[in-house]
Amino acid sequence: MSTTAIIMMVLFMVFLWGGLVVAAVNLKNHSDEESGELGTAPGTDDETLVVHASSHPEG
Repeated sequence: MSTTAIIMMVLFMVFLWGGLVVAAVNLKNHSDEESGELGTAPGTDDETLVVHASSHPEG
């Protein structure tokens, strides 16, 4: 392999692994309850959703 190819390979490996680290840190710092489309909107807590699901059975 040429020097240019090795440098490019190392740069892209750092880029990809860096993205993985950033994603892992982001997931660690933002819980599921606070992320997503609804976030912390009223009526989206676990207890409310369980009551709603049990009062509307499928089928």
